[in-house]
Amino acid sequence: MTDYIQSFLATKQLSDNSKTAYLYDLQQFHTYCQGGISPTTLALYQGFLQSLKPTAQKRKLSAVNQFLYYLYENEQIDRFYKVKASQQLRQRSATASLEDLSFLWVDSQYKEGQRIALLIACLGLLPSELATIKRADIDVSFQVLTIVKAGQKRILPLPNALLPYVEEGEGNYLFDKKGASYSRQWFFNRLSEFLEEQGKSEWTAQKLREQFILGQLEAGKDVAAVAKHLGLKTTVSLEKYKHGY
Repeated sequence: MTDYIQSFLATKQLSDNSKTAYLYDLQQFHTYCQGGISPTTLALYQGFLQSLKPTAQKRKLSAVNQFLYYLYENEQIDRFYKVKASQQLRQRSATASLEDLSFLWVDSQYKEGQRIALLIACLGLLPSELATIKRADIDVSFQVLTIVKAGQKRILPLPNALLPYVEEGEGNYLFDKKGASYSRQWFFNRLSEFLEEQGKSEWTAQKLREQFILGQLEAGKDVAAVAKHLGLKTTVSLEKYKHGY
């Protein structure tokens, strides 16, 4: 796909700054579609877009959809795909409320998806953070998990109920693929399987993380403490959850 990005950019009359922005956005899109462009990989990318500000979403959508049309016109994909920005999640965030999470603990045939859902809902982790967790990062004796991201180390307490889900399995990583970590798409697919099984197909990793945030505020934690737990540099993205707490 990298070659087609360059050939696509060659067809555009762009300033140097605009060309750099297009290239960055398309390379970022490429990381989500390394297994090929499909409804699944596009849904994964759209999930990423939902975490961005509307202005950033619009810029990336413009670049990506132009590129998708270019690929279709040049017969590199068999149909024209179009990524759309979802307003639903942003609208729901403004009126978010705690929901019954008991379904996370029921017996499931999708064990990996269940583990992913539990770690997000109980610890507020991102799927990208789950992919980096090694068994050496888990200290069952002290019931803590160490997350290292961008040079920042966070020590997170592990609830008793979560221990069986981090103790099981073998390998270097908590989610291990013969000594390596899995892709974003793998985490997306496993989580989707579990949520669909539980009748929660509209739920996402972001909604589960949102439930963690609301649960912490309900328990009396201040926004600064929650931001620190999540590894956020500021509390700006959490201010919308303060209403009522």
